[in-house]
Amino acid sequence: MLIHFAHANGIPAASYKPLFTALAPHQVIYNPQFGHNPDYPYAGGWQYLADELLDFLAQQTTEPVLAVGHSLGSVISFIAACKQPERFKGVLMLDPPLLWGKLAWAFRIAKLLGRSDDLTPAGKSKFRRRSWPSREQALQYFASKKLFQFDAACFAAFSDVVVKPVAAGNETHNEGAVELTFDVDVEVGIFRNTPVNLKSYRRPEGVPIKVIHADRSDASLKQCVIPFCDYFDLERQMIPGQHMFPLQQPKATVSLIQQFIQGVEHAD
Repeated sequence: MLIHFAHANGIPAASYKPLFTALAPHQVIYNPQFGHNPDYPYAGGWQYLADELLDFLAQQTTEPVLAVGHSLGSVISFIAACKQPERFKGVLMLDPPLLWGKLAWAFRIAKLLGRSDDLTPAGKSKFRRRSWPSREQALQYFASKKLFQFDAACFAAFSDVVVKPVAAGNETHNEGAVELTFDVDVEVGIFRNTPVNLKSYRRPEGVPIKVIHADRSDASLKQCVIPFCDYFDLERQMIPGQHMFPLQQPKATVSLIQQFIQGVEHAD
């Protein structure tokens, strides 16, 4: 089965390569980074990022795919399936960062007051360090942060793509200096445009959709996940773990993806 994987905000897709390898013989395709193409702005509740996903699929294949997404990637996969259900055999949403009910209204009001960063990770991300004198110092920085305590193979894959050499002419350019591959301004902009209008979409008929969320997630909150799943009549499973569980527990995550694939294949 052909799988499309969509990454979390700020995490280049190649960071998940150990999962892709373990999913063989299923083929995995992925857009390296959503949100960096100005033709698909992150404004408007991520609807244009869903369009970016759909256009990427159109360039890659004519056959329907099974969509797997983590965090941001799970929500834009869902929106894409609502827009063009014929392109999807199923959608597996891993720890979606949902705003629903009272929290959605609180976010709307906070945006009007200029306080939306208080309700999303944008408040921290906008202060994220962007460059380092060397790749080694950058990786030491990430290894020291709680958010990036990944499985060893996943951290190695993440290390390969998280930074790039600083471009010549940049004010931080020095021999060996590196900067983030994923633009911090894009990451912050994505968080600031977390959708509050998911009720405006219609559940795609004939497309199996499942939500898997972690019991200790600080992004996929039960008070939002449960009513979201109830509203769209989606299968839901809660597992032990944190928001970054796909990179912290890759073997368990691969098993969950394989179970979903088997269910979709059986339904066919």
